Amino acid sequence: MALGGCDDDEDDDEKAAATEAVKQISQGAPTSLPANVPDEVLRVMLGGVEYNLRELLSRPSESRPSAHIVAAYQTGSTPADPPPFGTSDVAVLPDYTREAPAAQVYECRQNASGFAWAFLQPEAGLQPITAEPIPALEKLVLDHFRYPAGIDFGPPTGTPPVGPAWRVSAPVLDEGASTAGQTLFIGSVEATVANGPGNVPLLRLANVARIDRGLPSEVFSRTTSDGTQTGYVLRLDTAGGIAPPTGCDGTSDVGKRERVPYAADYYFIDVFTTP
Repeated sequence: MALGGCDDDEDDDEKAAATEAVKQISQGAPTSLPANVPDEVLRVMLGGVEYNLRELLSRPSESRPSAHIVAAYQTGSTPADPPPFGTSDVAVLPDYTREAPAAQVYECRQNASGFAWAFLQPEAGLQPITAEPIPALEKLVLDHFRYPAGIDFGPPTGTPPVGPAWRVSAPVLDEGASTAGQTLFIGSVEATVANGPGNVPLLRLANVARIDRGLPSEVFSRTTSDGTQTGYVLRLDTAGGIAPPTGCDGTSDVGKRERVPYAADYYFIDVFTTP
C-alpha cells in the first residue's frame, strides 16, 4: 500500500513537471522578432487589409488586430524514441531517421524533363528559444516532420491534410494511450523569401490544423473555431538544406533519399483579429 502510494506521488510529480515545462516554453518565449526578418515574410492579409506582423506585435494586447509570439524553437537532432501520433485506434510513427542531425530530405524522382531531386520532408528535433533554461525539459519530446495525412482525429480537427508539422509530446501525460499527451501544429506555406544560394528559403506558414491531445496548448499558435485568432509560423535564420547538386541522374537513382543538414528558427505567432 505504501509503495503504491509513493509510485502514485512520483507519477503525479512527473506529470506536474512536464506540464510546467510546457508552460515555460511559452512564458519564456521572445517578445519580438529578429531585426533581419524581411517584410515579405511579415506581410499578412486580415479581412482584406494588409498588415505587418512586426507592427502587430508592437500593439497593446487589447488592440485588434494585434499579435503575440506564443513560442519559438531552433532545430536540433531528431529524438531517439519519438512517440506515435494519431488516435487510440491508429498509431503512426514519424518517418525520420532517429538521433540524426536536423535535415531537409530529398528524394530522386523522374519527371517530364528527366531526373531531379524533389523535396520530401523535414527531419528535426526542436529546442525552445527562451530567456532562461527550462527545468524538466527532458520530460518532453519535441520534433518537426512531415505529417502524412489520412488520420481522422475526430471533431473539431477531422482529418488534417499532409504538410509540415511541429509537435511537443509529454509521454508521461499519455494516460495509457500512446498517441495522447501531445499537441501538433500543421502548416501550409504562404510566403517564400530567398536567403542566399546555400540556404533553404525563409517561410511564412499559416495554420491548417492543430491537434491537442491531453496536453496544455501554450506551445503553438492556433486558429480558434470562432474566428478570433489566426496562427502563423515563421521559418527564420536558415542555414544549409538545399538539394544536392548531383546523384539523381538516372532510373537506378529513382527513390533514393538524401538528408541535407540544415538549421532554422521557428517562431509561432497568434494574431488576434476580433474582440
